[in-house]
Amino acid sequence: MSEDRTITTPAEISDGVRTFAATLGDGVADYVPVRPAEGALEDQPFYNVIVAGDGAQPVFGWLIWELTGYWLEAQRHAVLDRDGLVDITPPIDQETQILFVPDSDWQFDYLNPKPLRRPARHLLTDDADVVKWAKLADDVDAFKFRHTKFKGERSELVIPEGKDQRRMERLQRDYNAAARVALSK
Repeated sequence: MSEDRTITTPAEISDGVRTFAATLGDGVADYVPVRPAEGALEDQPFYNVIVAGDGAQPVFGWLIWELTGYWLEAQRHAVLDRDGLVDITPPIDQETQILFVPDSDWQFDYLNPKPLRRPARHLLTDDADVVKWAKLADDVDAFKFRHTKFKGERSELVIPEGKDQRRMERLQRDYNAAARVALSK
């Protein structure tokens, strides 16, 4: 992927971001500062907001990323309300802020912790190659989600040998080929 094609927090709340955010949770995206809590784990926001234990209230919702020029992607996420929202989960890519859409109608189910982390996507282009790539990304995500075993806060991708394994290999091969075509433009 070239340097100008990165997965990152959208640089601005554009019309595309507003349109996508309107389909998620409470419908309004805003930037939230990232201040990792001591002991917080990467990619474990639901765990982090409960363990913080400082009286702040968890806020559940959607984190929006942008694959620059191709699509916006939303994943379930959690932040804290400490007289204003703050993300205490350590960022994977050194982000200093995230774009977050609260979802007051959804809460993480800690008693049945199979997270709803399959991303939602909003295309930023109608290029046929990007549309094909995004469809394959959705197919790969759905396949992996169906084959993930959740045990408490841990998860494991378990693909049995045979037909399912061949299907995953085919999906991954098709996804990689579609990505190469779209990214070569």
